[in-house]
Amino acid sequence: LSGFLAVGYLALFGSIIAINAYMYLIRNVSPALATSYAYVNPVVAVLLGTGLGGETLSKIEWLALGVIVFAVVLVTLGKYLFPAKPVVAPVIPDASSE
Repeated sequence: LSGFLAVGYLALFGSIIAINAYMYLIRNVSPALATSYAYVNPVVAVLLGTGLGGETLSKIEWLALGVIVFAVVLVTLGKYLFPAKPVVAPVIPDASSE
């Protein structure tokens, strides 16, 4: 019975908190930042598992976590690191002014 209660608790409160946080982000930040949770969430879960659950990670798993975090930083800061170049339309001379 306690297992079912735990699953119910996680489904109810985890979903309520998660959807409210997501809706807040959708309204207040860029879509790239709002959806970056999908990439960061597994990293947080793994770090909680190592910190609280006593799990161990191999070197390749630590490397993978670093790559994920680096990619999220690039997506988040991309518009500042690589600003878009302005598009300038060419000027076409008017035939009547010649």
